[in-house]
Formats: sequence, C-alpha cells, structure tokens
Amino acid sequence: MSQDGAQGRYAGRAVAGGRYQLRDLLGEGGMASVHLAYDTVLDRQVAIKTLHTELGREAAFRERFRREAQSVAKLTHTNIVSVFDTGEDDLDGTATPYIVMEYVEGRPLGSVLDEAVSRQGAMPADQALKITADVLAALEISHEMGLVHRDIKPGNVMMTKRGVVKVMDFGIARAMQSGVTSMTQTGMVVGTPQYLSPEQALGRGVDARSDLYSVGIMLFQLVTGRLPFEADSPLAIAYAHVQEEPVAPSSVNRALPPAVDALVARALKKNPNERFPTAEAIRRHSSRIASAGGNRPFGFFFSARATSASTAGGSARLT
Repeated sequence: MSQDGAQGRYAGRAVAGGRYQLRDLLGEGGMASVHLAYDTVLDRQVAIKTLHTELGREAAFRERFRREAQSVAKLTHTNIVSVFDTGEDDLDGTATPYIVMEYVEGRPLGSVLDEAVSRQGAMPADQALKITADVLAALEISHEMGLVHRDIKPGNVMMTKRGVVKVMDFGIARAMQSGVTSMTQTGMVVGTPQYLSPEQALGRGVDARSDLYSVGIMLFQLVTGRLPFEADSPLAIAYAHVQEEPVAPSSVNRALPPAVDALVARALKKNPNERFPTAEAIRRHSSRIASAGGNRPFGFFFSARATSASTAGGSARLT
C-alpha cells in the first residue's frame, strides 16, 4: 500500500475512540477505501480499510464482515497482510465497518507488471514464477483454514520495497457472497471479471480450486503482459471464462518454455477436477520450473493486444 498523498473522504478523521487517526488515501475500489493511519496506542503506521456506506447499512452484513475479519486475523504468514483489529464507527452518520491492517511500504503487483511491460513486454518468467509461488504459499494457509480468497489479482498482491510478496483482501468477497445481505442475490458474482473462475462466472459455489484458476490467469498475465480473455463487457469476459480456451502463453511470449504453457493450461481448466488439487501442488510445480530456468534464451514476441495490469478493471457484480 504505497502512499500517493491523495486525500480521502475520511482523511483527518479518527476511529475507535480516537485510537486510529486516518491520514492519506492509499487506494479505493468498488467495495472499500484504504487510508494510511496512525495507531496512537502502539505508535505505528497502519492501513485502515473502510467499507462503503451502502455496504455498512445492513446489520447482518456488518456482523458477517466482523466474523470474516476475525477469521482473517488468524492467518499468520510472511506472504499475507496481517489484520490487527476490526470494528465499526460512526462516519458521516452511518455505522461504517473497518479493518485495521499491516501497512505495507511498497506497491501493487500490477504496478510492478506495468513497469516490466513498458521495459520488455512482460515480466521475466523466473520472477513471475517466484511471485506466483509466494502467492500460492499464502493461499495454502488460507485454504487450510477453509478461507477461499475469491479475488486473486495483481491489485490484491503487494510487493514490499524488499521484494516480499503480500496477499491482501482475504474475506471481503466471502462476506459479500454470504447470503445474509439483500445485496447478495442468487446468481450474483462478486469479484473481478478478468480473473473469475468459470464456476464464479456461473454463480456457483466455489472452493480452493477457484483461487488456483485465478492464480493461473494472473501468471498468464505476468509472463505475457496481457490477459488471456479480453472483451468489451464484464459479461462477455465471464462468458469467455466459461466457454473459450486460452491461447498458450508462448504464443504471445516466445521466450517461454513448454513447462510454463503446461502449468498455465492445467491451472485454467474449466473443470475444477482437472486443475491442480491444492495450492501446495501448483506452488511446488511453479518452484521447480523456476529452478530449472524460466526463460528460453531469446526475446519476446509482443502481442498487439497486450494489456497492462493497471487496466485490468475493478470489482464488478454480474447477475
């Protein structure tokens, strides 16, 4: 969560009886805003996510959100952004749920990818595989606790200044899909269209293998500089996840070895039973390929359809 100096609507306010003083806006999405904040009790910087007003109006959703935050707070791992506290406070006359998180000095993976695309067309495969393995290490922990992330994408992965991968935003999508709020309707999809698994796109129940599909989409993007499925609308992209087969990454980036093509192809199987069974299985496979040397010794083939990570869209609801 790198500080950009922008002022959010709550900058200068405080929550939790004045303990957390909200400062600059770090980021804003379809469901929440994140501010840099100062913890006056422990004398440290933290990041505070506040849910948008329309989400905070329903008591049932606030309770679900609180329980999910408690579950996520139990996830302790180097590659997971830590959750320190949760609660709700009166902001603009509305009870607003918030989560207090570890402040990560760094930048989103999407920004790192954009820089790699501008320099050389895509991220080097060995780097992309290492980052992917670290994301999967985080998912191993969450899946063991029964938590499916549901919105894995470059925007939810941070890179610290020392290059440490940090996955964030566990639990929010699950709270949205819990069925305890009128905002969640049968067949509604909450997530980012470009990274949805086919079962998410169809509004079906998901398990850990849905996250592994999203990891496959992200890895494809890292090593090619573009997304495997592109269309003019979220619904058209969702249809592509369900019906269309992705091209091999090496058809976009000829420097990639067959092992990367095979890894991505299995991760992106339409049928969850045909994917890697666990995050550990695909992590070990990714690490082996990286150790063997991810790139062939010749250059990139640049696709005219290359898409930067920063244009990969925000959260959307498909009905």
